Amino acid sequence: MILHKFLFFLLLLMLGCQPSATEQAIRRQLEDYPQSRVQDIYKSFCQDNLGPGHLIPDPEYARTYLREELSAFRAELDSSRRVAPAYRYYPAGDRGNYVRVDLSVVMDGLVSEEALLDAFVRSANEGKTVSSGQWVAKWNGVAAILRSGFPDIPYADKDLQRLDSLIREGHLIMHHSPEYEETYHPHYRIISKEIFESELKPLIDR
Repeated sequence: MILHKFLFFLLLLMLGCQPSATEQAIRRQLEDYPQSRVQDIYKSFCQDNLGPGHLIPDPEYARTYLREELSAFRAELDSSRRVAPAYRYYPAGDRGNYVRVDLSVVMDGLVSEEALLDAFVRSANEGKTVSSGQWVAKWNGVAAILRSGFPDIPYADKDLQRLDSLIREGHLIMHHSPEYEETYHPHYRIISKEIFESELKPLIDR
C-alpha cells in the first residue's frame, strides 16, 4: 500500500512537470524551423486563433494571388533558391485550429489548385476562432512563457517589446521575420482543421 501511494505521488509530480501545450508548440517550431524568431511564433499562434486573418469576399482575387504565388514558387525552384518543404502541412499554434498547407501539394499534383483555393476561401470566411481581445490575452500568456522559458531566441526581448507596441496600436496581423523568409521561403495557405482533415489530408497522405 505504501509503495502504491509513493508511485501515485511520483506520477503526480511527473505530470506536474510536463510542459504545457503552449511550451510544446514553441519547442516544436524552434526544432522544426530553427531560424524562427519571436515574430514567427507570434504569427503561428495568431493564425491558430484568428485564422487567415481576413475575409475574402472576392474569390477571383484570391485565385489570381494564388496563381501569382505558384508562379513565384516555380521560379524559386528553377533558381534552386528553395528546396522541397520539410512538411506538406503543419499545425498552427498550440491547438491546431488551422493548418498551414504548403503550395507544393498543388505543384506536385496532390491537391488541385481549385480544391486548395476553395478550402482557403471557406476557411477565411468562416469567422474567427476567438475575438481580438481574447487573442491579445492569449498572446500575453505566450509572451510570458517566451520571456521566462526561451531566453536563447535571438533578439527575443527586443522583438517582444516591438510586438507589444504594434499590438497596442491595433496591429494584430504580422508577416514572417526576414530570417524566416530568407531561410524557408514560405508558400502556404491557412486551412481550418476541419476542412483540412476531411478534404485535403486524405489527398495529401494517399
